[in-house]
Amino acid sequence: SAKNQTMTSDRIILAYFTAWSVYDSAHYVANIPADKITHINYAFANIGTDGRIALGDSWADTDKPFDGDTWDQPLRGNFNQLIKLKAKYPHVRTFIFIGGWSGSTNFSDAALTDQSRSTFATSCVEFVAKYNFDGVDLDWEYPVSGGLDSNTHRPEDKQNYVLLLKELRRQLDAQIDKKYLLTVATGAASQRISDLDLLGMAPYLD
Repeated sequence: SAKNQTMTSDRIILAYFTAWSVYDSAHYVANIPADKITHINYAFANIGTDGRIALGDSWADTDKPFDGDTWDQPLRGNFNQLIKLKAKYPHVRTFIFIGGWSGSTNFSDAALTDQSRSTFATSCVEFVAKYNFDGVDLDWEYPVSGGLDSNTHRPEDKQNYVLLLKELRRQLDAQIDKKYLLTVATGAASQRISDLDLLGMAPYLD
């Protein structure tokens, strides 16, 4: 069966699920064919001006009631639906997807100093533990140049991104409850690649 294949194969079959899927398109976590995939990236969490990650859509993420939910349960929304999905399909791993086209404004500030990197990493660790995610996927659009005009850019983003990943990897690995995953999404254009130190980033990524 497809389920047995995903549980015994080394292949990674990753699906993206967006918070806004529950609105006009009415596509729900329960509709995800989890027997055919291994990983789910949930988009998006944002980065606040304080450098900490935060819910991208609190109604869809944690508040929206679904069938079977009760009024007094502490967590509803898509996050609770993902927990239920993983209980049914324990081979599936979930990532919180941070940033994106409209959510990368504060990435450069978060990566800027030792203190800001530590603050960001701590908030990621707290987030994945609180909401039962298995990993973090960063989608900085983009370091150094590009993206929205309102984004902050710095030439040192290239090296600071490596340092941000190093600190995030350190804090994730310090958790004893599980082995957390860390990945990134990058642009494929030559300018996007030249603005990244891929060799420097690689040791910290799964």
